[in-house]
Amino acid sequence: MKNITYGVSEEHYSLDNKTRISYGIVAYADGDTDGIASIIASVRDISPDKQKIELLAEQLNRLELSPTHLHDVIADFLAE
Repeated sequence: MKNITYGVSEEHYSLDNKTRISYGIVAYADGDTDGIASIIASVRDISPDKQKIELLAEQLNRLELSPTHLHDVIADFLAE
């Protein structure tokens, strides 16, 4: 199994001269031969609270979450 690492993504959205920043989660898999990580799963625009998303990414890494469960975990996170 590939080594999965979760990180935080940042995106800027603009509408009618208003800009907002939102953070998401990205799952990276280590490259088997070339050593280059590939994005294998992501969920964008989860929250404007960077610290909450960073803590979530840390927890996903600590628990070694399978990317197959990422969307379920995000749904639970948003339901809290």
